[in-house]
Amino acid sequence: MKKEEFYQEFLADSLGPLEGIKVLEATTSHAGPVAGKILADLGAEVIKIEMPQKGDILRHLGPFLPSCPDKLEASSYYQSLNRNKKGITLRLSSPQGKDVFLDLARGMDIIIENYKPGTMKRWGVGYSQVKKIKADIIYVSIAGRGQWGPQHPKPSYDAVGQAMGGLMHVTGNADDPPTRAGYGLGDDLAGWQAAFGGLSALLYRQQTGKGQHVDVSQQDAMLYASEIGIMAASNAGYFWKRMGSGNPVVSPYDTYKCQDDYVFIAVVLDSHWERFCKIIAREDLIADPRTSNPASRAKNKDFVDKIVWEWTQYKTVAEVVEILEQAQLVVAPILNLNQVAGDKHLMERDMVTKVEHPLSGRLSIYGVAPKFSLTPGKVRSPAPMLGQHNQEIYQGLLNYSEEKIASLKEENGI
Repeated sequence: MKKEEFYQEFLADSLGPLEGIKVLEATTSHAGPVAGKILADLGAEVIKIEMPQKGDILRHLGPFLPSCPDKLEASSYYQSLNRNKKGITLRLSSPQGKDVFLDLARGMDIIIENYKPGTMKRWGVGYSQVKKIKADIIYVSIAGRGQWGPQHPKPSYDAVGQAMGGLMHVTGNADDPPTRAGYGLGDDLAGWQAAFGGLSALLYRQQTGKGQHVDVSQQDAMLYASEIGIMAASNAGYFWKRMGSGNPVVSPYDTYKCQDDYVFIAVVLDSHWERFCKIIAREDLIADPRTSNPASRAKNKDFVDKIVWEWTQYKTVAEVVEILEQAQLVVAPILNLNQVAGDKHLMERDMVTKVEHPLSGRLSIYGVAPKFSLTPGKVRSPAPMLGQHNQEIYQGLLNYSEEKIASLKEENGI
């Protein structure tokens, strides 16, 4: 299929499948902004609340864009997670901030927050308090270990989610310490679950008229992505050990050293193993009891890996990829992010796209993952500058007078 065939009936003026949905995002750092970003990418109007003067903590974390003269607007971290949103400043911890938040909540479909459990309630804007003035609100809370349970008050970061959810234990080489996955998967997975949970609750509200509180935990999200982990550990007596890029149930399934770099190779089916053995001139391994089926190959992973490496070490990555792709076997070069940014396939799929920033100019950024043939999501705008949409939201949406807005500014409320 060609790109033009997929999008042949798309609505040119559509913002995405969530157009018309209104979201209020009271978040900082990573997981909460990810949830809001997903909804914004798919067309929802997302209003992000930040603290006056300082803003989201991500604004203070690099790498910083050298082309941007304002340090508060230069964080590539902040830009990545907050595109497509409108931005306002509001001090939620003040009485004025509480009143403004509740005014905003009246017109929202979904609220997303990721403060420490109990914080929003202490400020007067928790679920039970918002529900009184907006009975059908979808209120999504994200925390390291959720809103209840013995450890729920404890603070968390991405690495804590990975550590407490099992991922860190199985990540890294066999003889090395447990390793955090390179990307912030503890935060990302929690953000994805929050977006999914909020949309599921929204669908239920459309069917019943009832809103609800959605509780998302980093630790829960990591466990939810643990594949065979709990099943194998609890029921099959299996202890998942660290094995680098390998797989506990499949071999070869790993990265292998070539003359110039590393390559990833996966051979799962017996028919593929037979094909691979013929390519490397080791037909004797097809019927060898150590390698004749997936279970035996997984059991003898070290032996299998040595056989594969003995073949790849004399070839370049490009040669290995070409040979195995011609045989329709699974193989891939290990791309760094600079190479990914220039990948023609990803560019064709709009996964590397451009956005215009008022201070930094034209920026490259990752696109929207799910493709919709009728209502495609897209990167429409960069992350908002601090307080960029204050006037639009406070005057245009809430109908606050100039005097009231000025008063909020004087009181350091916005």
